[in-house]
Amino acid sequence: MFEEEFSALILHHANEARVELTTSQARLLSLHVRVMLEWNSRLNLTRITAPEEVIIKHILDSMIPAGCLPRSGPALDVGAGAGFPGIPLQIFHPDLQMVLLESSRKKANFLSAAAASLALEGLTVVHGSWQDFRQQKENAGKFELIVMRALKPEPKHLSRLASSVLAPGGFFARWEVVDPDAGPKDTLEMGGKVRANIEFHGDFEYSLPGVSRRRAVRLWKKT
Repeated sequence: MFEEEFSALILHHANEARVELTTSQARLLSLHVRVMLEWNSRLNLTRITAPEEVIIKHILDSMIPAGCLPRSGPALDVGAGAGFPGIPLQIFHPDLQMVLLESSRKKANFLSAAAASLALEGLTVVHGSWQDFRQQKENAGKFELIVMRALKPEPKHLSRLASSVLAPGGFFARWEVVDPDAGPKDTLEMGGKVRANIEFHGDFEYSLPGVSRRRAVRLWKKT
């Protein structure tokens, strides 16, 4: 019953936000949320548990920017946590091969349980740090997309991780809250080259229903 009612609510909000979802995609998203809520009391995966808040602040926040991101190929969600944005993006764009990278063993166990429930061919869970992940030879220059929503951003995410594992032409996408009162950002944030092969590619700004502060996905590209 949860999936049926919650799926209908997801479809309603997605339609309002002009995100085109199928019924089967809404059911998969609903199943992801159900598993997350079952694990949440033990792991504190999220403070957002009210149905409409979960849809707006997790699902829509993950999916609205999908139009500006690659839709196929290997993708990496760094610090995947509760599975946002990686799982919704993979559901929305099934041709992505999404790797959910999580350093916490307990959260990685949750992600594995969610992935098993969803039974999506393009979804893989890896337990480990991004520092170790970038040093593995099989990951060098492999990914068309890196997404990062939960981790605090550091220049090393660009200069070491993105520069190592992105394929030429691949994108690094970071979710942020827009601060209209913020002063000028440093050279890195405004798009100065982190290395010769990583360049700032622009911001995708958007609003979430009922949320006053605008959101943005900041994009860098490996040239």
